[in-house]
Amino acid sequence: MAKRSRCRLALLFLLLLAPPARGADGWLVIEAPGPGARTSLPLVEVRGQAAPGGAAAHDLVIALDVSDSVLLPSGWDVDGDGPGDRSEPWWAEAYGRDPVLARRARETDLDDSVLMAEITAARALLDRLDLTRDRAALVAFSDAASVLAPLGSSRAALDAALAALPRELTRWGRGTNFGDAIAVAQQALGDDPDALARGEDGARAGRRRAILFLSDGEPTMPAGRDMPRQHALWSAGAAAAAGIRIYSFALGDGSGAGGLPEDQAGLDTFAELAARTGGRFERLARAGDAIARLPETDLVGLASLHVVNATTGRPARALRRFPDGRFDGFVELAPGPNRLQVEAEASDGARASAERDVQRTAGPADAAATPALLEELRRRTREVELRAEMERTRRVRSSRELEIRVEDPPQVLP
Repeated sequence: MAKRSRCRLALLFLLLLAPPARGADGWLVIEAPGPGARTSLPLVEVRGQAAPGGAAAHDLVIALDVSDSVLLPSGWDVDGDGPGDRSEPWWAEAYGRDPVLARRARETDLDDSVLMAEITAARALLDRLDLTRDRAALVAFSDAASVLAPLGSSRAALDAALAALPRELTRWGRGTNFGDAIAVAQQALGDDPDALARGEDGARAGRRRAILFLSDGEPTMPAGRDMPRQHALWSAGAAAAAGIRIYSFALGDGSGAGGLPEDQAGLDTFAELAARTGGRFERLARAGDAIARLPETDLVGLASLHVVNATTGRPARALRRFPDGRFDGFVELAPGPNRLQVEAEASDGARASAERDVQRTAGPADAAATPALLEELRRRTREVELRAEMERTRRVRSSRELEIRVEDPPQVLP
């Protein structure tokens, strides 16, 4: 009897240590449910990672523009109190002695400004990072740049730095210096200029590094005809040499929802920052769209992901994708055996798939676990639906603007 018990314990131990289900190429992994999982619940959570470039820890710097124009409307009801409302009273209290800021606080809703959209987007991205493995830093910039929270800051410290930013606007100067923002972000990632001169790139072995760069304007500093742009591109080249990618987001369309100029030259700078470093560039017609787009930043080259119960044909519910390739969702189970299937496609067209078998056992479901599971499903569903609605609104607006440009070309005066 004792020998049989030891065998059972050994078998259980081996099952617990069983490797996760992997795709044929090894970059798609199902971490949960475990092998041979059995449950009486009607749902099971599926978690894993799809990282075509290989799983790795990430070091990120979020660089936020705090120049004058970020107090323009973002085009989105950031604080959810309805359009056309007024700023919270603390704005007037904090900036009552500054005539420009005080007037804006009285006349517009600064809670829906580009700045608040940037901050909300940064928070949403941080919520999707695993800060037990990944590290993040915050940088703000106008005519110069400064580190708000160093690399490796706790979630509480990052949140506190973002919360303090709107109350510190008078410490920033005028103008927009892309080059300094990128250089300070690179230093925040561990690349001190003196170390670079000695041939030490400061990169942590096995860690991927990136700068998420947000601005609603074009570079205006340092002074000089083409100096602002050249300084920005030089800094991007230095970042590329250190293995740092820049994901650049141009916020606004020049119509008041952000200060970005409509000329192509301004957008070309954003695109070049990304191109020189192997990152990506995206223009968001409304600055507020960053709230939906920034958390969806793809750092691993994942084009698509699908999770389905192949037994029933039903797709996963509340499926979320994270910047580092992690994913989670809930799959409804039929009584008896269920085969869960995950399929992923990389940006280069490579595909991978993995499967997991789950047995839904007969009998009543756990009375304590079911309500908690359903509440978590509802919470994630609300999160996914909100982001999906923001994305649909963004695409509809972009489509309408394209139709207007096509149907109403500029008139040529005789």
